[in-house]
Amino acid sequence: MNQNTTLQWVLNDMKDKIIVPEEIKDAGKPIIGVYGIFVSEGEEERCVYVGRSNNIYLRMFSGDGSHMVKLKKGIGESTEINAAMKKENAKIKVKILEQVKYDFKNYNIDMQKLASRENYYIDYYQSLGQCLEQRPEGSNLEYDVWETYKNKKQIV
Repeated sequence: MNQNTTLQWVLNDMKDKIIVPEEIKDAGKPIIGVYGIFVSEGEEERCVYVGRSNNIYLRMFSGDGSHMVKLKKGIGESTEINAAMKKENAKIKVKILEQVKYDFKNYNIDMQKLASRENYYIDYYQSLGQCLEQRPEGSNLEYDVWETYKNKKQIV
């Protein structure tokens, strides 16, 4: 049995709050791909985060930067997920949006393929008014500079 304490927290303490597909819970079968974190209340479900990983299990449950470790510690970065944690009827659902198959012919191409598929889903959900706290990895324009540009209505 998997002894990961964060996985056990999700399975036991959060079993009615956080829903994770069985295939992600299997540490022995890593999934490469794009995942989404959704918040649902009643019939309404919103995508609040899209991510990519070479091992979705690790991205969810292992290490200080993993999603569930942060939630367990109460330091999640998404305001929508944090709010859902406090609402009795809200649920947090993790979904595999797409498994990405590497060709293993060229490292850079495989990494770009994964990044491109993540961006596809971010674009899709943002077009629906969801995932609005998300920005590209490695963004090089600081927020305060962006605000200055916005207020001046010009780009330097």
